[in-house]
Amino acid sequence: MSEAQAKEASTPASGDAAETDILDTPAAGGMVIRGGALRFAGYVSVVALSGISAALLTRHLGVDLFGKYNVVMALVGIVAMVTDAGMSALGIREFAVRSGADRDALMRTLLGLRLALTCAGVLLSVIFALLAGYDASMVLGTALASAATFALVAQHTLSIPISAELRLGTASALDLGRQAVTVAAIGALVALGAGLLPLLSVNLFAYLILLPATARLSRGRISLRPSWSPSEWRALLNTTVAFSLATAVGTIYVYTAQILTSLVASEHQTGLFATSFRIFMVAATVPGLLVSVALPLLARAGRDDHGRLAYGLQRIFEVSLVLGVGTALGVFTGAEFVIRLITGPEFQRYAGAVPVLQIQGLALAASFMVAGSGYALLTLGRYRGLLAVNGMALAVSCVLTLLLAQSDGARGAAIATLGGETVLAAGCVLVLSIGNPDLRPRLARAPRVALAAAPAAVLAGTLGLSSIALTAVVLCSYALMVAITRALPREVLELIPQRITRKA
Repeated sequence: MSEAQAKEASTPASGDAAETDILDTPAAGGMVIRGGALRFAGYVSVVALSGISAALLTRHLGVDLFGKYNVVMALVGIVAMVTDAGMSALGIREFAVRSGADRDALMRTLLGLRLALTCAGVLLSVIFALLAGYDASMVLGTALASAATFALVAQHTLSIPISAELRLGTASALDLGRQAVTVAAIGALVALGAGLLPLLSVNLFAYLILLPATARLSRGRISLRPSWSPSEWRALLNTTVAFSLATAVGTIYVYTAQILTSLVASEHQTGLFATSFRIFMVAATVPGLLVSVALPLLARAGRDDHGRLAYGLQRIFEVSLVLGVGTALGVFTGAEFVIRLITGPEFQRYAGAVPVLQIQGLALAASFMVAGSGYALLTLGRYRGLLAVNGMALAVSCVLTLLLAQSDGARGAAIATLGGETVLAAGCVLVLSIGNPDLRPRLARAPRVALAAAPAAVLAGTLGLSSIALTAVVLCSYALMVAITRALPREVLELIPQRITRKA
């Protein structure tokens, strides 16, 4: 089913939404797999553009100033995550299971509540910047960059129908367009010799450009008029407060490591961690991006067919395991190449970021495991359990960062990130298994993944090749062994052209 056909099928025929026709059909599973591949392909382009922007920023600002830039962006990221508080995922889930006036009213309340929370978030971020003793450019930059959250919230809310109706090509195009605008703006400012403050305003510009296009694509599917009723906001918060707190805590703890590092480590170590952190965050977005494609289907299955939900979650776990191990291998072996690519002639000043990125690369395997089990808990409404494990991950990350970043700088902060991600992954699987033993991930394919990864790990530790050559050899070895051991689920293999699978 093409995206155009999906959109047509989801258009109401006589006043009632018919998007259930998509989500309740056997074709939905294939659409999710192909859509995930499409979103990933689009994200590869986004990553390439992100690499260009990172290269421009690191070379233009230098280690210390880039550290300051990233600290502000981490603070603003926390504002964005807290004011989002999982509301985008919640909106997609509710859009998939509601219809008519009930759905319209909820979407209007959701938009109004998120805008109100953003006002509070922007104010708190500026107060924190002042209390932390940031210099004037960082304080003003915090205010300016935080203002971009208003446009981000509006754009994310308006894009809910696009994701819920599996219009994944459109969603990918919007992501790519935003990143292209961002890179173009950064490039222009760097060419003009701009300082820290103008560069921190780029996100505001990019989201303002993207907002009208998103509104047009969602016209008739979601209201553009927010509800400003505090009573409606309270009613929504009363039913979602545990979920909102859980997702907020789960998304801010990684950013918190960057901010805490800036408080206990030197500016140079903060800059090294910022360089690795920026790359880690780009890669860590991938698992959530891929699994979020399946959220409408999981939500419908969670409501109507528990067996279908278990089946879908198991397939997600198996794919996440393969991709997580592959990503960790790739980042570990390719860390030096990536840092060289981004920093260029300034590499020697940033060389200390290589082992930092290698440590955070290992954390990416856990990040892939978090995505599937985390969305499962969301689908089932297990918000308190999600809050508990996210709170534990935040506590572990904060304590480790304060202890290790003070003594071991950026490396210590990276170890703290690894610890937090590991605790979060293990905790999500544990909570999911306790409440729903039938949803506990089965490890039947895990030995195949381990067998596929073993030769690649040996090659990574013994070959004396350049970083890029070593990465190519290791990933080719892993991919070949994944094919030989058939570590991927049958449903994924069936989407690969027959002549490729025959060769494998």
